[in-house]
Amino acid sequence: MAVTTSLKLSDALKATIAQVAALEGKSAHALMVDTLQAAMDDALARQQFYADGEAAYQDTLQSNRVFRAEDVKVHVLARARGDKPLAPNPVAFDASQPMLKA
Repeated sequence: MAVTTSLKLSDALKATIAQVAALEGKSAHALMVDTLQAAMDDALARQQFYADGEAAYQDTLQSNRVFRAEDVKVHVLARARGDKPLAPNPVAFDASQPMLKA
């Protein structure tokens, strides 16, 4: 069910919305609804990204297993060449050590 909401827009923003809506062949209302929906989709995706990252970090703390970046790089490059390398060996996670670039 759609609910009416009131927004107070500056004259400049209202003019920009009208201009963009005209260029896209939409009404100002349709443009604002589409824009708000896209912003909410992006926000939800970003929140899921952070939640997935936190879950992966917690899994790392639980398993105490990580892979050295240089080993993963060698593995991925070999796969890209069509080779079938063995998976890299995990190493113990040490949160006190900085992560180094490969």
